[in-house]
Amino acid sequence: MARQLELIDTLVAEGREEFTFEDAQTTLGGTSASVANVLRGLTEKGLVDRLSRGHYAVRPLGSLGTSAVTDNLSLSVGAAFQGREHRIAYLSALSELGVLSHPVRPVFVACTKQVRLRAIGKRPLRVVIERPETIHLEAQPVGRSWRSSLERALFECAMRIDLTGSVERLAEALAASVEEVDPKKIAALTRAFGHRGQAAERRLVSLGRALDLPLGLDLKIGVRRPVIGLDPRDSRVEWIDPDLRVAWNTTADELQAVVRN
Repeated sequence: MARQLELIDTLVAEGREEFTFEDAQTTLGGTSASVANVLRGLTEKGLVDRLSRGHYAVRPLGSLGTSAVTDNLSLSVGAAFQGREHRIAYLSALSELGVLSHPVRPVFVACTKQVRLRAIGKRPLRVVIERPETIHLEAQPVGRSWRSSLERALFECAMRIDLTGSVERLAEALAASVEEVDPKKIAALTRAFGHRGQAAERRLVSLGRALDLPLGLDLKIGVRRPVIGLDPRDSRVEWIDPDLRVAWNTTADELQAVVRN
């Protein structure tokens, strides 16, 4: 117990919130096995949280009963993706921005390279590979990590409905945040992502108009443009937005009922 407290005292005195196995070994000395035993004991007591292989966080005294991933996602992701260009993205970004009513268990991270990690803390990890030139486009530094801005998070969820879970979740986030959305940023993202971006913008604008949300984007689509699905995974067609050529697999009334509840 004395060695466990020595490590915690040293880290707290240095103002450290997270540390590596190598940091602990430098502080304590001794063999790898003995340091591993110290860290295992601290983890079992809830004083330390294992973020990913070789990365740990000191638990603040006021939140010893919670996971560091839940309490400070940017800290956990920043430690796990140290040295890699990355961004907290998709539903994780929307959840961190406070526009979803229910918590999101998986952690969604965009990264320029694939990683072997399968989880952060006890939460499953979903890594989306992205080009270096767009990884920090409309992203904000948060602690030691990066996170999609509101506009980027909405836009990327509209672009990848399969990573959003459902159209209802995207509609919920849009309804909760529409007054804060900068339409110029959405338009800029559309230009940056080409035809995939155009599809995302069409879905967002179609959702906004159907739900009477003032999104502020004046989008016009030619009648010869192919119809795209609001949710490409679902082949059902309840109605087609004639102005934006978006095929809905649910009615606007059904979606409004879900969002309002």
